[in-house]
Amino acid sequence: MADDGSQKPVGFNIDIGEILRDATKPRRRRTATRTTSSNDMDAALRRAVRVELAGVERALKDLAVEVGKLRRSNDDLAARVARLSKG
Repeated sequence: MADDGSQKPVGFNIDIGEILRDATKPRRRRTATRTTSSNDMDAALRRAVRVELAGVERALKDLAVEVGKLRRSNDDLAARVARLSKG
């Protein structure tokens, strides 16, 4: 498809909280008969994934706080520039 420049960029909104809730929500599933060692390994893997997801969640929350600070700083800077350009 040729790019004629008439297409406009499409924005998107990512809800990190929803993604994290979906990723950590327990799923109901039927389990087949497994050996004890595979059950232990599965449980260890699930624990490790939960720990990693908790770390990702903390990092995303910290990132969201930083983005909020940057937006406020940007708004303050824009207001200062507007005041200086008027006067």
